[in-house]
Amino acid sequence: MTAELDPAAPRTAGTRPSEDGPGTATAQEAKETRPRPGTADARRVEKARPGSRTAGSAVRLERPDVRAHVLRAALLAIDEVGPERVRVRDIAERAGMSSGHVMYYFGKRDRILVSTLLLSEDELAERRTAELAGVTDPRRAVVRFAQLYLPASATDVRWRLWAQVIARPPQDEETLARIAGFTGTWVRELAGILTRGVVAGLLRPVGDAAEHAGRACRIMDSLASDVLLGLPGCDADWARDQAVHAILGEPPR
Repeated sequence: MTAELDPAAPRTAGTRPSEDGPGTATAQEAKETRPRPGTADARRVEKARPGSRTAGSAVRLERPDVRAHVLRAALLAIDEVGPERVRVRDIAERAGMSSGHVMYYFGKRDRILVSTLLLSEDELAERRTAELAGVTDPRRAVVRFAQLYLPASATDVRWRLWAQVIARPPQDEETLARIAGFTGTWVRELAGILTRGVVAGLLRPVGDAAEHAGRACRIMDSLASDVLLGLPGCDADWARDQAVHAILGEPPR
């Protein structure tokens, strides 16, 4: 994941944050974004504040939990507004927090989008492993793999997030390594399906399974772009069929 801001780190005086860009808040700006005591906004922020205690509860909300809460709100906002148009304010409203509080944990909008994408990929990886474990027929497994990999429509939130991250790629090595890790798990999963199918005599040999799986994933990336663009005739079903034929090494019908 991207490098996190350390709340204990000194603030740089005179830098003014953009709600959708980098920067750190001045003391005066932080004071202005703080909700008035006794209001509904203040109660919501108090519930989300690290170390706070809600009435009748002794559970502390630690910083990782606040970040996860913000990312859940970001997924909701992105689904409703779209990753291209979503603002920090949209995320803050759904998290029941102020924009300044959200920026305190993530620093800038791009970092929220990248972190949300990583969360989405983590969850999809778990879902993919669980679903494919129950599919014994290799051809059916290939079809399901392609469906999980490709966008479900031109408005697919996960793929729209990918488009945003590709347009403004992260610069830190840790995030790039995690993204490469996600790509690698897809390739290895597909290579395993192909290997098992070939050994069982249910799929035709494809040569080096890992290399073939890597090429197939790159083909699916291209197919996904056509779906996201909404090109005529290039919907999710078309992309799935093209991907399955490429994976199995069979010509399209």
